[in-house]
Amino acid sequence: MLATKLQIATQHEVVGERTGTTTAWFGEGLRWLLLFPALRLFVRITTYGANALTRGQSYIFAANHSSHLDAPTFLAALPLHLRLQVRIAAAADYFFAKRWKGTLVSLFLNAFAFERKGPGCQISLAHARQLLSSGHSLLIFPEGTRAKDGQIQHFKWGVGRLVLSSSAYVVPTWIGGTFAALPKGSHFPHHQQVVVKFGTPMRFAPDCDPRFIAAEVERQVHALASLEE
Repeated sequence: MLATKLQIATQHEVVGERTGTTTAWFGEGLRWLLLFPALRLFVRITTYGANALTRGQSYIFAANHSSHLDAPTFLAALPLHLRLQVRIAAAADYFFAKRWKGTLVSLFLNAFAFERKGPGCQISLAHARQLLSSGHSLLIFPEGTRAKDGQIQHFKWGVGRLVLSSSAYVVPTWIGGTFAALPKGSHFPHHQQVVVKFGTPMRFAPDCDPRFIAAEVERQVHALASLEE
């Protein structure tokens, strides 16, 4: 079963691998023609902190997760040069279990398959490190799944391992309002004001405990959520 999932994931990763190529620009065209206009029908996005992100720098965006709207909202909040560069870690067992679904999220969201549990998780982390070393940025959801109540869950320490194994800055990222717009279990979004806040890019000493890094990034996301807008 695991081997089958990984094979499916690998097949779909090829679709979005060529950032900066015709495939990446085709995906961007689809977002402008279809995804972003549909998103704007239901949500109005306010962005903070994007101007502090440097062109050409690789980042690990570590965000809270409470809705299927999180990834498209995040992409809409990014400047174009970062949106073409970023790859989104998407659950292999949910988004890549069927070929058509994997193709869609690869094209529209720049997504790649990520195994959340078991031995496949180590393979996915290794692939994420390769993407970072080749100049990509990543969006990851360290909680591992959508929060059922919209509250931030504890960040898993895989984010700490990823930070330590790369030279990329980690950016605490708060996505607010998407739970009210489309909570887990809901199939149709509601009109909602949403906000994306990019925190200060962070680096950690090589001897840091991955669990400490995960806890500190989580603390920074909580801090962004509590800031007055």
